[in-house]
Amino acid sequence: MCDAINSVVQAKQDQVYSQINVAVMRKGLDAVKLQGEASVRLIQAAADIAQQLGKGLQFDAQA
Repeated sequence: MCDAINSVVQAKQDQVYSQINVAVMRKGLDAVKLQGEASVRLIQAAADIAQQLGKGLQFDAQA
């Protein structure tokens, strides 16, 4: 009888540990996703600034 109880308790404990591991991995994935999105926004902002810096520096006299 004691083995059966221990088996059930172990199975429940494994289930809880599995849920915790999934939650921790999800948080890590969310953090990496946010870092990636921030990197993309940074690159886009740099491209916008580069375009703004180049405006007005060249004159096209042909019409």
